[in-house]
Amino acid sequence: MRQVSLRIPATSANLGCLFDSAALALSLYLKLRVASRADDLVTVRYRGVTPERVPTDESNLIVRTIRETMCSCGAKTRGRGLDLEIDNEIPVGVGLGSSAAAIVGALAACHWLADKPFSDEELVTLAAGIEGHPDNVAAAWHGGFTAAVDLGDRVLACSCPVPDSLRLVLVIPDYALPTEKARAVLPDHYSRREAVHNLQRAVLLAGQFFSGKADFHPFLFDDRWHQPYRAPLVPGLAEALAFTHSGLLGICLSGAGPSILAFARSHAEAIGEAICQTLARHGVRAEWRVLAADNQGAKGWNWPGSEK
Repeated sequence: MRQVSLRIPATSANLGCLFDSAALALSLYLKLRVASRADDLVTVRYRGVTPERVPTDESNLIVRTIRETMCSCGAKTRGRGLDLEIDNEIPVGVGLGSSAAAIVGALAACHWLADKPFSDEELVTLAAGIEGHPDNVAAAWHGGFTAAVDLGDRVLACSCPVPDSLRLVLVIPDYALPTEKARAVLPDHYSRREAVHNLQRAVLLAGQFFSGKADFHPFLFDDRWHQPYRAPLVPGLAEALAFTHSGLLGICLSGAGPSILAFARSHAEAIGEAICQTLARHGVRAEWRVLAADNQGAKGWNWPGSEK
């Protein structure tokens, strides 16, 4: 029997103007324990948030990814059973990279169980191929702030740590928004003015992260590519994005939504409460929590309990 324990962070992608190109790893985790079996049976035990959105049979995304990857790695067709224990803090379907965490965790488990290590580039490339875009999976693996580019046959990623002083205020509404639905409302074309508007802010925001200063300003998150089009799907989003506070450094939709991420220098609790109240005026119940960035990622986790 082989078994492995893993911890994969939630991720917040897009970050305003960095659409489909960067994400931030958060201190909210998917924890997995995977053990191989000598037969073909699969067992799944789940503990955590939004259990009604997580199947506990062979249709589970983690199970499917492990079995398909093990097969593609040349593992024998018999004896591919597994026991999977999931302890999950990442709500499913709310723009926090739950599927990316599942895919990265499954591939990391294969890395150990198949005794066929992946390089960083191989793992992120495989994960992006399954997920459909590279930003969340790259950040889940590398941690910190991670920018990624999909070259077709491979994904290149570059990451940097996020200062501990930066406080991340996460607001999570009590409903899910499928990524497919959130992508369907986006236009096929943008004007040059809109493209330049986003590009200028994206370059400066990424530069702030890599400088280690994270000296943000709300204008850096003034996106014109996805947030205005997704606002009708997230009641109260437009008002929340316009919220101001002396301690607020910036605010954006997390991934495809409906979660909202705010960056604060101070008064993080008051900012979280104010955003929840804004959503409540639009009939949306939400909870807030103050997090730190996760600078380890799944890659930096020491995998305690991993045995052969």
